[in-house]
Amino acid sequence: MYYGQPVTIPYLDPNGTDDKSQNPKGWSFHHGRFIQRLREAAVRETNVTVVESTVTDIVKNGWTGQVLGVQATTNGEADYVSTLMSVVERIIVTNQSCAKYFGSLTFVADGYASKFRKEYVHRKPISRSKFYGLELIDAPLPAPNHGHVVLGAGAPVLLYQIGTHETRALIDVPEGLASASVAAGGVKSHLRNVVLPDLPSAVRPSFEAALDEGKLRSMPNSWLPPSTNVTPGLIVLGDALNMRHPLTGGGMTVAFNDVVILSELLNPSRVAQFDDTKAVLAAMQTWHWRRKRLTSVINILAQALYALFAADGEHVLRVGMLKTWC
Repeated sequence: MYYGQPVTIPYLDPNGTDDKSQNPKGWSFHHGRFIQRLREAAVRETNVTVVESTVTDIVKNGWTGQVLGVQATTNGEADYVSTLMSVVERIIVTNQSCAKYFGSLTFVADGYASKFRKEYVHRKPISRSKFYGLELIDAPLPAPNHGHVVLGAGAPVLLYQIGTHETRALIDVPEGLASASVAAGGVKSHLRNVVLPDLPSAVRPSFEAALDEGKLRSMPNSWLPPSTNVTPGLIVLGDALNMRHPLTGGGMTVAFNDVVILSELLNPSRVAQFDDTKAVLAAMQTWHWRRKRLTSVINILAQALYALFAADGEHVLRVGMLKTWC
C-alpha cells in the first residue's frame, strides 16, 4: 500500500507462461514453532547428542589460539538455552554446575546479539532503526496469502499472516524519530498517531487492539557484512556472522543456503576429520566466496529497498520502482 492506495505486485511465472501451477511459492511461519521443529528433527538423528545449557565461554589453547570447545553452566538455570554449538567428542565435568565440552570443531550461532562475535569477527553491526512487532488477531488483509508493505508518512510497515488467526505486524522505527521520543509519548504514541492512520482501514481495529494489549516487542535492524572464518577450530554462522535489514525476510534463506553449502564442503569425502585444521580453514575460505553468489544479492536488495522505502516523502525513485514492478 502506497499512501493509502493499494498496489498489487503479482507473483511472477519463472517460465514466462500463464501456468499458475508453476509460479514460485513463498512461505511465512511462526518462527519459534519452526525452530522447535528443527530441534526435534535434530534430536531424532542417531549421531546427535543435544545438551540444554548456557554457554558462558569459549575454551581455547592458550599458546596457539585454537578453539577447543565451550564452557557451559548446567545446574538449575531458569532460562536454559538449547545449543548444538559443539561437535562433542568428550565431556569433562569440573563441578556440578559447570561443564566443558571439547570437540574438534565448535560452531557459534548465537544470533544478532551474539556475545562471542566481537572476539572472532572484526566487523561490528550497524543499526539505525528497530522493528517493533505486534501480533494481530483475525486481521482481514487486503490481499490474502500475500505479504504487505505499507508505505506512508513513516518508515515501512510489514504485515504477513503467520497462522490461521495470527498476523505479524513489524513497524520500522528509525533512531532519533521525534514522534517516538519520550517527550512525544514514546514508541506507542508513534504507532498510534503516525502508523495507525496509514494502515488499511480493515486492519486498524486489530492493530489498535494489539497495541492496547501491550505485547510490543522490538529488535534492532542491523547491517553486518560477512567476514571469513579464520579462527582454527571455530565457525561462526547465522546472524552472528552476517545480517541485513529484515525488510525482505531474507535471513532464513541465507541461513539455509549457508548450511547446505557448509555441509557439502565439510562432508567426510572432503574433510575426513574436523581436527584437520588446514582442511577446515580451506573449506571456510571456499564457503565464504561460494555463499556470496546468493547472499550478496539478498543483502544488497534488503539494504537498498529499505533505504528507498524509508526515504522521506513521495520519492521519485520509489514511485518509479512501484510502476516498474506493477
